[in-house]
Amino acid sequence: MPLSFTASRPATPPAGVVVVALPERTRRTRSGLEPLDRALGGALDRALRSRRFRGEKGTTHWITAPAGRRLEAVLLVGLGDRVDDDARWLEAGAGAARALDAARVRTASWWIDVPGDVDASEVTRRAARVTRGVAGALYRFGVRRRAHPAPALRRVTFATAHVAALRPVLRRAAVVREAVDTVRELVNLPGNHLRPSDLAARVRAMARTAGVRVRVLGPRQVRNEKLGALAAVGAGSDDGPRLIELRANVGAGPRVGLVGKGVTFDTGGISLKSWEKMDEMKGDMAGAAVVAAATCAAARLELPVEIVAVIPAVENMPDGAAYRPGDIVTTFTGETIEVLSTDAEGRLILADAIAWLRERHRPQVVVDVATLTGAVMVALGTRIAGVMGNTPEQTRRLIEAAGRAAEPAWELPLDETFREAVRGRHADLRNYAGRYGSASLAAALLAHFAGETPWVHVDIAGAFWNDGSGAPWHPRGATGYGVDLILEYLEAVGRDR
Repeated sequence: MPLSFTASRPATPPAGVVVVALPERTRRTRSGLEPLDRALGGALDRALRSRRFRGEKGTTHWITAPAGRRLEAVLLVGLGDRVDDDARWLEAGAGAARALDAARVRTASWWIDVPGDVDASEVTRRAARVTRGVAGALYRFGVRRRAHPAPALRRVTFATAHVAALRPVLRRAAVVREAVDTVRELVNLPGNHLRPSDLAARVRAMARTAGVRVRVLGPRQVRNEKLGALAAVGAGSDDGPRLIELRANVGAGPRVGLVGKGVTFDTGGISLKSWEKMDEMKGDMAGAAVVAAATCAAARLELPVEIVAVIPAVENMPDGAAYRPGDIVTTFTGETIEVLSTDAEGRLILADAIAWLRERHRPQVVVDVATLTGAVMVALGTRIAGVMGNTPEQTRRLIEAAGRAAEPAWELPLDETFREAVRGRHADLRNYAGRYGSASLAAALLAHFAGETPWVHVDIAGAFWNDGSGAPWHPRGATGYGVDLILEYLEAVGRDR
């Protein structure tokens, strides 16, 4: 039975297990909590006055109800000192979910109007964050471990006076949650379970279920389309390159192009990576997963925007047919790129995909999502995506969407200096121009192929994966970062047309 979220008015008297999130310095039973305190025989007020629960960020505290009451227990969750911070509600959702699951609670009621007298917009914002925190904490990559117990929690009901306003928000949250979990499943799959042909098959199945048009170009068609950079990167694998095209909401509004990097496993090719953490390179297709899942979610949500999504899918492997450092490849535009590192493969396949998308579909704006550079982690850490673009308006719009989605992003520079640096010595361009500023240098190559089309690049190399040091509402492994960001961006494009 999947996890579900519903909305209803608070039960009178309170029943079952109730969750309440409270800030620091809550010293007594406040407005809205009196029914709970009465049902607990005053235990809630005593816990607050005695400081047994202090409300620090990430803390939880159980209060068991006296025998014979409809109310079984109250779980208090700390918000810290910033009640208006989206991240605190995400963390509160995750902390509550872990405490409820540890107690094997199957259903719970979250009194979302507390703390304070809040309007409908604030309630819906809180609830949307709590659902994501709960779902992230309870996510299990459920296919490989026999002894991995399924979560006990099955339903959370938000108790609120704003039921009508909350219901559509919860419907949207359910679609987003499914899309995020799809990304996590795909990114967590090992490389022997997700090669380019497997990714194409899974995306095809997703698209058909969502009513999205899908077309897959196989290795021969990739060559016939003169996607020379894509073909070169995929040449070292016996599972050749694919170009996956998705079309959603055709004719519904402005046409937005999405491109997702789909390297299903990245050894580095001839420029072989070190073995440490190479296992995580199964996730080098996270951008592809985000773009596919977000496109299908946008179709389900019937967003007023037309989407053309393109996913170049390859496996970057070293064998006798693999491309080499020093090779010169001819791209879709006819321009040539000198390959200085076969481990800078993502920018090659994205260059072809962006140019092909522009030529074949003429989008009004292009957004690419990619695990492109380790340099973005050096600059921004593992929770924040790097954003670069060729138009301030679209870059700003995407960063604002990231803020609404509580998926942090930060703009990095992309000026003419970086564009000049990727010009080639023996070809028109080169795929590697040094370590310093390499996140911007990689984006500069993509900017060349975006041309005059408004374009934004989102480097999720840090944010796509949680090695245990990431946000507490993310499971270990794939985070699903980017889905809600892209949906918020698409909604903004549809609103502002």
